[in-house]
Amino acid sequence: MEPCCNPIIPFGERYFNMVKLDRVSKAFGGNAVVKNVSLTIEASERFTLLGRSGCGKTTLLRLIAGFEAPDSGTISIAGQDVSSLPVEQRPVGLIFQNYALFPHMTVYDNIAVGPRIRKHSETDIRKRIDELLEITHLQALRHVYPGQISGGEAQRVALARAVINRPKILLLDEPLSALDLSLRQHLREELIEMQRTLGITFLFVTHDQEEAMGLATRMGIMHEGFLQQVGTPSELYEKPQTAYIAEFLGEVNKLTGTIKLKTDSFTTISLGTAGNIQVPENISESENQSTICYVRPEKMFFDLGRVQASATNVLQGTLRSSQFFGSHTRYKVELANGQTVSLSSQHRKFLSPKHAIGDSVQILFAVTDVFTTGPEADEG
Repeated sequence: MEPCCNPIIPFGERYFNMVKLDRVSKAFGGNAVVKNVSLTIEASERFTLLGRSGCGKTTLLRLIAGFEAPDSGTISIAGQDVSSLPVEQRPVGLIFQNYALFPHMTVYDNIAVGPRIRKHSETDIRKRIDELLEITHLQALRHVYPGQISGGEAQRVALARAVINRPKILLLDEPLSALDLSLRQHLREELIEMQRTLGITFLFVTHDQEEAMGLATRMGIMHEGFLQQVGTPSELYEKPQTAYIAEFLGEVNKLTGTIKLKTDSFTTISLGTAGNIQVPENISESENQSTICYVRPEKMFFDLGRVQASATNVLQGTLRSSQFFGSHTRYKVELANGQTVSLSSQHRKFLSPKHAIGDSVQILFAVTDVFTTGPEADEG
């Protein structure tokens, strides 16, 4: 659904740097939880903050909301420094994991809580709620209680309640994590539709990689308190800057070899008896040094005798196992040097491999699909 002609958040505000963190740090009892984080979120973005439990992402969200104060650094929202403002004075909306709807109030009254606390007139409140009920497709439920609605409807009520006071940014703290997989996928699509319609900036915290990549226009990866990398989902997946991100965002093959030749445009790495591969960059290590490079399983394929249109790496190995997953099959191949790699092959007519377990095979992958990473992020 495209943004409506009269969104709750005026489109003119999309040109702000909506959220700006400048070297923000936070510790609890001497334990540093958020470490020197700088980040800019543009207006109208869906920005996801991804990381494992304990990485600091929820603390960062609480710092933006005002539930915690930073030990150092500044937090700005729409150009205003809010570092010292209390929660109730910050232009943010909040949605938590359980939605926190009041069971004794109707959908209408749940949405009306915020503006009533702020002493808006009932006429103004009714006008705003009518608009939001239309946008969120809840018109028929205005007099229904939370116990009588579905999970998707409850999410939309929570969303309407969070945005009725016209916050600059909506903060969502893992609101889908307690739901089953099929419902999460459905509600994720609804969230994207609502965000586009409302035109509001979303900051979504999650530990689920698929959820983060499916929701985000841009995303950031946190690890041990550091913000390691920010970019589009495809940028982080295809060109991760650290080994942690490469291995965290989906399965990846990790190949260890020795640098054989370096030029300005590529590096040749020897994998011994398995063969040589080329990497499309001049990596930092010197010739004859050990190095690590990565290839995603879906980028690898068996040699079926077809002419390749681009520069291609070739490795020798033995097929050790296969697992059927409906839309694709996952293969394990032991390379001639003893390393093991995974291949993910989609089921396409005439292109499926016909190998048996124990067969010698050749694995192909484009030179441009190999990547290396830099050192882990640190305080510098």
